[in-house]
Amino acid sequence: MSYSKQARGSFESVSERIPEGVKVYLPVLPVTALVGLFILYPIAQAIYSSFFNKDLLAPSEAEFIGLANYAEIWSNPTIHQVLWNTLIWVVVGSSAAIVLGFLMGWLLHEKLPYTSVASAIVLIPWVLPRVVGASIWQFMFGGSQGIINELLVQLGVIDEYIVMLGSTELSLWPPIIGMIWRLAPLFALLTLTSLQGIDEHLYEAARMDGATPWEQFRFITIPMMRYNLAIGFLLMLIYNIRNFSMIWVMTKGGPGVSSSTLPVMIYRTAFVDFDVGLASALSLILFVVLLVFSYYYIQVYDQVRGDV
Repeated sequence: MSYSKQARGSFESVSERIPEGVKVYLPVLPVTALVGLFILYPIAQAIYSSFFNKDLLAPSEAEFIGLANYAEIWSNPTIHQVLWNTLIWVVVGSSAAIVLGFLMGWLLHEKLPYTSVASAIVLIPWVLPRVVGASIWQFMFGGSQGIINELLVQLGVIDEYIVMLGSTELSLWPPIIGMIWRLAPLFALLTLTSLQGIDEHLYEAARMDGATPWEQFRFITIPMMRYNLAIGFLLMLIYNIRNFSMIWVMTKGGPGVSSSTLPVMIYRTAFVDFDVGLASALSLILFVVLLVFSYYYIQVYDQVRGDV
């Protein structure tokens, strides 16, 4: 008997001993193992670490403290400031990027000269590596050498140079502007593709019925784009909440925590202060928020797919 026949016989003999109910799950075992190793295990480890006072440099000396890290999050005004910064970062950055991106996409949809060239130029902020884009804005907002300061002085908006990245009142806004610059092209592309998918005959019929441009926009454009806009909005929120590079490159979350958001504070807590326990508790808060937005994203996506 050849080796291949022996191997086949051995496989058939083993497979006969496996119950039929178990065989159904065999094809998904590799995927399940990978999910468990790279997703479920880190989550479980973070939950476990959040109940300890654990130093990154001395993990063997971890001390069980129960819910003390969560109590620290609840009572620490510094963390409250970071959470407030995160809310401003997400709401202002996402809303402005959506409005600007929608207007850009609308203009690109119009039959203007050199539209294809303009589309390529618009996508440059999104195509650039995140660190490169953040470095450009850091240079532009830099002290007396920054282009923004020089422009404001020349226009008479301010009388002297302002160290924006070093100001506790202003340091959060330059990264927000940089993030709007980066995300608006993505929403512009989404808007453009959504507008191109609307049947022009609908507008022709509406014009024949005497509909004004505003009524066409309200009753045709927005309803036809609503699911795509909702998906884009949720994607913006998810991307903004977990964004780290723009703030870290431009301000490192400072001065103090004036420009820190939750991802930046998690990094600083874990790898600067070496407090793994508190960083794990903060990470779980971020995880829950992302889980909620991801759930609604899946719900909207399923609606879109069901309507196609």
